[in-house]
Amino acid sequence: MMKELTTCQATLIAAPSSGQGKTVFCAAFARQLRNKGRRVQIFKLGPDYLDPTIHEVASGKVVYNLDLWVMGEQHCFELLRKASAHNDVILVESLMGLHDNQPSNAMLCQLFGLPITLILDVAKLAQTAAAIVSGMRLFDVGANITAVIGNKVGSDNHDLLMSQAIGDCYAGSIRRDTRFEIAQRHLGLVQAGDIKNLDKQLVQAADALDEFNISVPLTDIAFSSSNAFFKKSDNARLLDGKIIAIARDVAFSFIYPMNQQVLEEAGAKLSYFSPLENDVVPECDALWIPGGYPELHLDVLSNSDQTRTSILDHHRQNKPILAECGGMMYLCNSILNTAGEYGRTCGILNASCEMETRFQSVGLQAVNYGKGEIRGHSFHHSKIFSSFGSSVTPEIYATRQDGRQGEAVYKKGNTRLSYMHHYFASNSDASVSLFLFLDC
Repeated sequence: MMKELTTCQATLIAAPSSGQGKTVFCAAFARQLRNKGRRVQIFKLGPDYLDPTIHEVASGKVVYNLDLWVMGEQHCFELLRKASAHNDVILVESLMGLHDNQPSNAMLCQLFGLPITLILDVAKLAQTAAAIVSGMRLFDVGANITAVIGNKVGSDNHDLLMSQAIGDCYAGSIRRDTRFEIAQRHLGLVQAGDIKNLDKQLVQAADALDEFNISVPLTDIAFSSSNAFFKKSDNARLLDGKIIAIARDVAFSFIYPMNQQVLEEAGAKLSYFSPLENDVVPECDALWIPGGYPELHLDVLSNSDQTRTSILDHHRQNKPILAECGGMMYLCNSILNTAGEYGRTCGILNASCEMETRFQSVGLQAVNYGKGEIRGHSFHHSKIFSSFGSSVTPEIYATRQDGRQGEAVYKKGNTRLSYMHHYFASNSDASVSLFLFLDC
């Protein structure tokens, strides 16, 4: 069989840590390229539902995640290869710092030959930036850093110092500028749907890159197709004829695009509804309530009686429900936010949910319902407590990446609830089974 070779320009946008400005730069750079007629595909490393919403507005395309532990090398490769066949430029935004996580962002770059554009917040340093770059190039698997951009550069002299310290690979300075600021909340950046005039802000940020004369070198990367990569499920049509209803609005928006694709490839028809609009759950065979921010919409959700009643009717018929993180919170009896505000929720799980000011769990996890591991992650600020003197007992527990006990998984009939966010493509057959009448 002939191997098809595709070539695309690419770079990974990284930093020494979170908060350096790589998300805004990546979005602005994508919009700048798009304004010049380039077709741009953005990927986000690691589990992230927030940054991709901003990148989707910037690039005009659905943004996919990449993670070597959750997804595996073959799946990551296939996503990159497909993107290279239909785009001029691939931009990959890293997670946290370049060498963080196992496998690290730098390891993914090494595997796929991606060059690195490094963003540095240099508001309080100058020549020391060169030492940071040098160390990042040498640490662990190394790093092919082909461009360095200083962020929050304060003056022409600061720009000169940066250029002299970094040398030929210095691609320019982003000055301290309100056009590069995006609001944040407790789980990260504010999602795109909650940012007024985001598109206008991205246009202004792209214009600022032109003004600052930022010049990022892009490298041609070749991807060769092979039928050995990304073997599809043997039971690819288990959901033929099935309708899966999915809660989707700004309160329930943490949905991997690949998860939707897995369900559709298994034969399912997807039907969406909005609890914030008090929609009745559409006629369906199974229901998925993903994570999001129900705690920000307590008044509206408390009064969404039609949605609540239709979810309870679905549960009483013992039809499958998967409720993840914010979805599980919504199926508890109540939610209490950090301001002391109370919201009445669906009451399927006899527990109350309380928001905390600090992360209660964050990291990669895997869960096995009897058909092999489904990998994903946990990322939340809330806790749940048994209500009215009763106790809720987990069916099983997920396992953290390092082998320690992870999130509890609760089961009520054919309803499964957990803080775990599942990445369906990590085990398509096991994930699809969650939407069937199976005791798996």
